[in-house]
Amino acid sequence: MDRIKETTDVIIQLNKFKSKQITDDVFVKSVCDYFDAIKSENLNQSDLKFLKYISNIAGIPHYYDQLNSFNKITEIEDFNLNTFSSLLYESTLHTSEIRKVHRYQMDILNLFALNQRNRYFLSASTSFGKTHIVFEIIKKMNYENVVLIFPTIALLSENLERLISEEAYTYFREKYKIHTLSEVTEFGVNNLFIYTPERFLSFKEKNPSTIIFNFAFIDEIYKIDNEYILDEEVRENERDVAYRLSVFYALEDNVDVLLAGPYIDFYKQKQGNYNGSFDNFLSKNGITLLNYNQFEIVNKAYSDIKIKKHIEVDNELQFDFQTNSKKERLIEIIRNIISLKENTIIYCSTRAYTENYAKSILESGVLNNHSSESYSDFITHISNNFDEDWVVVKALQKGIGIHHGLVPKYIQKEIISLFNNDKLSVLLSTTTITEGVNTSAKNLIVLHSKKGDKELKKFDAKNIAGRAGRFLYHYSGRVIVLQNDFMKAINAEPQGIKHKNYDLQAPKDEIDLFYSNDEYLSETDKKKKIDIKTEQEERGIPDEIFNLYKVVSRFDKIIIYDEIIKLNTVKNESIKNLIRVFNYKMDIDYDGFQTILKVIRPIVKNSKLQFLIDHVGTNKYSTLTHLTHFYLIDGFLGSVRFKMDNDMHVDKAISETAEFVYNTLKYQLVKYLGVFNIIYRFIQSQIKNKSFDEIIGIDRLLVKLEYNALTDNGRIASDFGVPSNVLDYYENIDNKIKSDKIKSIFDNYEKSIFNKVEKIINSSK
Repeated sequence: MDRIKETTDVIIQLNKFKSKQITDDVFVKSVCDYFDAIKSENLNQSDLKFLKYISNIAGIPHYYDQLNSFNKITEIEDFNLNTFSSLLYESTLHTSEIRKVHRYQMDILNLFALNQRNRYFLSASTSFGKTHIVFEIIKKMNYENVVLIFPTIALLSENLERLISEEAYTYFREKYKIHTLSEVTEFGVNNLFIYTPERFLSFKEKNPSTIIFNFAFIDEIYKIDNEYILDEEVRENERDVAYRLSVFYALEDNVDVLLAGPYIDFYKQKQGNYNGSFDNFLSKNGITLLNYNQFEIVNKAYSDIKIKKHIEVDNELQFDFQTNSKKERLIEIIRNIISLKENTIIYCSTRAYTENYAKSILESGVLNNHSSESYSDFITHISNNFDEDWVVVKALQKGIGIHHGLVPKYIQKEIISLFNNDKLSVLLSTTTITEGVNTSAKNLIVLHSKKGDKELKKFDAKNIAGRAGRFLYHYSGRVIVLQNDFMKAINAEPQGIKHKNYDLQAPKDEIDLFYSNDEYLSETDKKKKIDIKTEQEERGIPDEIFNLYKVVSRFDKIIIYDEIIKLNTVKNESIKNLIRVFNYKMDIDYDGFQTILKVIRPIVKNSKLQFLIDHVGTNKYSTLTHLTHFYLIDGFLGSVRFKMDNDMHVDKAISETAEFVYNTLKYQLVKYLGVFNIIYRFIQSQIKNKSFDEIIGIDRLLVKLEYNALTDNGRIASDFGVPSNVLDYYENIDNKIKSDKIKSIFDNYEKSIFNKVEKIINSSK
């Protein structure tokens, strides 16, 4: 490093900033670059004073604090006027003795004021610290009832664990009763709800007016627009519906709102392709747009590696490749990164690629010297419960983590924890790293410019690149692009976000018709809406029933109603027997379950679920009926072992089981069974002249399939992510002999997880 040149450059930028020749974000980048360059240098008192000064001028004093992590002594022995002014300014950014925000977070915090409605839509870089500011807003405004909506159970669990265990969040533990389940039996004076969109909608269905929210935060808000959704699993494009409905119900009168997401682009009115739907959404709901996309609090340095042999990424990292082979170049990149005692994320477009590249890295021997002793209990646990030949186990033994949607959830969580605590050198992942996962890695190697078989959009690519470097850990992140077109996506034209419920021209699903004002409905839309209402009235189905399971259309509910009405006495008795059997021995009656599958089949859209229902063996029962039975009896592990006993390799056995349990069963099947349940109970209430609540349906089966747990403690543990033995303990806690027996066989890893989740469960009592 040419220290004189680097210092001269940042001084020039400082003068330009003071004379308003450059903007805040440009100066922030310059200061961040300078800290990154000088972090390994010997620093004297004059250096420290200067660094303290420019970090505060940039509005991010954390840059100076971060020097401590590079073993620098940062105590300033004698102060000058600049140092005093820096400390004085820094004090204005403190929200408590141990917490402070940066200037741009404080700008947002200052917008929230008492005696006014505060509604903002924030788009900012992944390093901005959006969630951090949310808790500061809640604390400042002293709200009584708050809901935080995150895209995944993993993020729900992570934020719950933070609130329960970290000293900085004592205020929230003391003030609020914290809820994560949609079934709430006891409210506090002040309540904080942490939900996914689906769980929030479920809560609102059960408690339409019990709680008046004062503040709602919705993360990853770009999911209101289906074209922005970056999910690994191929689903029925319904996540956008759940998000739009969550926003609709969050925006009740006088509720303060912060909607947030990363790198969201917006249409400009003067552009030829302008779509005004999102602007309509903001103006109609009194929401102010806050666009901080340009502020990269942690810089990104891109290296686009094609065929050149010698590559200089920066002063610390260079490559001299001997071949053009992509795999061999990847190994060389990993070798050089671990020589710096750094870790790296490797982005792959598919689940298969994560596992194949993990095997290639293992075969290379580049990580043969890695020691897994510090997490040997975890490896022993998954080896014993799954199989030592599973690629995830083999990879972990050499310091490699594999992260995708078909790795069991508690194992995903542990792998991320190991990686963030520097126990793993490499993390291979799909787009799961962009949602529900916070990682700490300076380096990101991009192997593909696709997600699945589709080319990445600019928004996708920016989100993936955002995983390189993390605020308070790194000043900059390296994005190393290896032989693909990722940079084309990074440099592509941005795509503005839209809101179809505020767009007259947008084709609308039936659900959207009932959540769009008439001014945004075509004449065809209005007629369709009237026709559906007519069909509803002819059957006498009240709105209270149609308002349950909101992500399923009214017309589909009408179809289910008609199918149930047609059932004969034998079929109705089979359903009643199913309910009795499950409530007695936690299993399904085959005939009753088959009857329900026939009822829901006409509204099933998902091709995999259609196949599982339609594929019938010689014994007349659907494949889905058999799979559901074996899952209820033997759980996830039992399903895996069954496949392995039939000569299926462990890698495929676990992937197929996870695909069924996490995607088909918990997401798809539960939704359709839930709609069946509410319509069935409504019809039975009419026949028996009883209230809806008096009718017993398949509610317990639904809870079991969604959580793999029936008790509140079991469901909290399931959300947290625990091994099956720990979950079984909480499901049997009322039977002391049985629960003690289960606890006595915990292995070392299960004991450590039990101690963590026990703290969370006890705090909720």
